[in-house]
Amino acid sequence: MKTLGLILFSTLLFAVFFAPNLHAEEKRVGDYIVYYNAFNSSFLQPNVAKTYNISRSGTTGVLNIAIHKANAENRPDAISANVQGRAKNQLSQFEELAFREIKEDSAIYYLADFQFRPKEETELQFIIRIPGEVEPIELELDKKFYKD
Repeated sequence: MKTLGLILFSTLLFAVFFAPNLHAEEKRVGDYIVYYNAFNSSFLQPNVAKTYNISRSGTTGVLNIAIHKANAENRPDAISANVQGRAKNQLSQFEELAFREIKEDSAIYYLADFQFRPKEETELQFIIRIPGEVEPIELELDKKFYKD
């Protein structure tokens, strides 16, 4: 499983840094840092997509979210949270996102797949509820996806 995590991490890193129109976002809220990005599922290797039950398709996107909290040494630790969200297309049609929590060694991240229309803006809205915190973190990512 550790090898699979490295493959997924490498794939996500490639997608973030080398794919056109793709970059990671970062939002700081108090002691928390949320990292998130979305990309075309066709960037995933077939074995990784199969493991996480993600359809590799030119019209399927993947939203990846990781939440960290600064520890006593002021270094970020990955934390678990409740993540919910939805995707909205230009016709204001919504698709609820089903996030899967992935734990690999000390990393924790959340993946959800969704359908998109090529060359149209997709609005990804998500809410993060951290245990012990009263206020949720609400974020949005607007992105135009292309069929690969």
